[in-house]
Amino acid sequence: MPSAERSDATAPASPAPSTSTPTATSTATSTPTSTPTSTPTSTPTSTPTSRPTSRPTSPPTPTATPTATPIATVAAVAPRWAWLRSQGLGILCGFATVLLLAVGSVVIAATRDGASAAVGLDDLRGFFSPPSWAHLWLYLLLAVAGLYALNASLATWDTVSRRWRAGVRAPSAYAASVIHVAFLLGLAAHAVGGFLGSDPAPFVLTRGWQELPGFGDVRLVALEVDALPDGMPRRAEARLELRDAAGRLSSATAGYNAPLSRGLGARVALLGDWGRAWVARVASGADGCALAVGQGCRIGAERVTLVGFAPGDGGGAAALLRVRGVSGAEEERAATAGGLVALRGGRPLEVEAIAPEPAVALRVRESPGNPWALAAAIAMVAGVTLLWRRLAGRRGPDATA
Repeated sequence: MPSAERSDATAPASPAPSTSTPTATSTATSTPTSTPTSTPTSTPTSTPTSRPTSRPTSPPTPTATPTATPIATVAAVAPRWAWLRSQGLGILCGFATVLLLAVGSVVIAATRDGASAAVGLDDLRGFFSPPSWAHLWLYLLLAVAGLYALNASLATWDTVSRRWRAGVRAPSAYAASVIHVAFLLGLAAHAVGGFLGSDPAPFVLTRGWQELPGFGDVRLVALEVDALPDGMPRRAEARLELRDAAGRLSSATAGYNAPLSRGLGARVALLGDWGRAWVARVASGADGCALAVGQGCRIGAERVTLVGFAPGDGGGAAALLRVRGVSGAEEERAATAGGLVALRGGRPLEVEAIAPEPAVALRVRESPGNPWALAAAIAMVAGVTLLWRRLAGRRGPDATA
């Protein structure tokens, strides 16, 4: 009965049912609307032809397995070291730094005449000559600072790399990372300056030429001091004249918080003290210099050093000079004002004058951390500027709504 209904519905113009029966076999391969007798014959013929065509088109399952393995491995390994760049570790290092610095300020004050006697300014070498249990806070601080720097470096790298891969190119999006770089440069400035800096003995400058390491020949032109009513100095400024190796002259000033500087501050000459100092002026031909005790200069190819002063003939002072004599051997010779000393090769050296003169003391300090500090300051200004632009860019009609 269902087959008769489907044949009537599909072929209403057929004159008699008998005419559809012989044609059922032939229509089974041409039309899907054949009688049930054609259905068993159409099913096996269509199934084999469809299966081979569907199998190659489906994605093979085993190809996804190799790509899942390294992703799972990376996901398992990454959290193992993620704590090194976590914000929590950075906060912990910051609090530990503040705590250790507070402890150190108390310890240094309590051991100023003992274990901390050699500690001065930003020189970290005094904490290790010799090492002391009193400086344990500093040794712990160095470890914390190293961990702090590692944390900031990894966090900055992770942030920058993620945003760059995401296609973020706006400079303001990297403002915090630039500030982190400034922090790292500041740490490097402390480390480089603390371990590689040096602070030798002061150099006394008078109105005669004197070699100042790193600055050439320098002499004092004038000294201006502004004193308070109680006699304490309010301002001091030394006007200097400099002469380089080629003989070119230039002018400079040195005062409180205004040192001579070379190499972006890597070498500075600080004004330490002023007053009057005993000086011996020596000359040989066109070469001459003014020497305070312990200082030396070159007269031609010979080095002349003032060892000190001694009583001379007639009650005057005599300059005790260390030179290479006629024989070529180093010797000490004494000469009063107007006296002569023979140098190697027979060249005469005259002591022109021995008298107290206005003088200033300059401390030449090697500060290799200053260029790093300058770079940190520039990076900090750049980061704050980018951050300000980012915050200012968010202001507008929608920001206040």
